[in-house]
Amino acid sequence: MDPMITCDGCGFQGEAALFRMIGNVMCCGPLVFRACPRCGNKVICDRQEMQEGYEEKAREMARRLEEAMGKGMTGEAEVILRELTELNRCLNLAPLDDFIRMARRRIKRAGAPSS
Repeated sequence: MDPMITCDGCGFQGEAALFRMIGNVMCCGPLVFRACPRCGNKVICDRQEMQEGYEEKAREMARRLEEAMGKGMTGEAEVILRELTELNRCLNLAPLDDFIRMARRRIKRAGAPSS
C-alpha cells in the first residue's frame, strides 16, 4: 500500500500515487509539492516519510514474490517482479537490486524446459 496523503485544502485522503508530483518545494531538500486529485491544491509532502512507506511496500512485495515463486506460480511472480523493479527505480536500493536479480534468475530457471 502506498503512503497516505491528506489534502489540507479539501480534506481528500488517498494513496500517494493519486497525488501527481509537481516538484521540489526548494531547490534541494526533502519537501516536495504534490497536487490533490480532487481540488488541485498543492500539498507539501516529506520525501523521506514517503520513502519509508515505499520501502514497506517493497518488503511486502518481496514477501509476495517469494511466496509465488515457492508455490511455482511463475506468471504471478513475473508480474510482482516487474512491479518491484519499477518501485526500486524510485528507491534505488542496492540490496533490493540484488534480490530482484536473484528472483529473475530463479524465475527464468523455473520456466526453462526440462532436459
